[in-house]
Amino acid sequence: MHLLRLLADWYWRVDSFLGGGVKPNRRQRFTAAHPVRFGLIMGSALGAFMGVVALLCAALGARYVFTLFNLLFCLGLAAVMGVCMVGLGYITRWGQRHYGYYPHEVQDQSDGPV
Repeated sequence: MHLLRLLADWYWRVDSFLGGGVKPNRRQRFTAAHPVRFGLIMGSALGAFMGVVALLCAALGARYVFTLFNLLFCLGLAAVMGVCMVGLGYITRWGQRHYGYYPHEVQDQSDGPV
């Protein structure tokens, strides 16, 4: 247990040294507040890019562009990209919460009596 705490302390020291404690900009706040939406946007963008590349290849005369394997590969790659970006959003939320910049943590605190 002591080793895990030591590793966590070293992680936050390195993160702070590399600029992790800087106030997040608008895009970083959106990523932390909406990680699933961010993953959907990025996965869809990659899927659309792969679709445009496939259409260009077909227009240039490439054979066997629209096979089932190629379509499943493009969809799978877009899905993996989306899942990775959702994970990145949750990691960003974790870091912003640690440094006190996550917006929902500040809004939930009340100064008055309950």
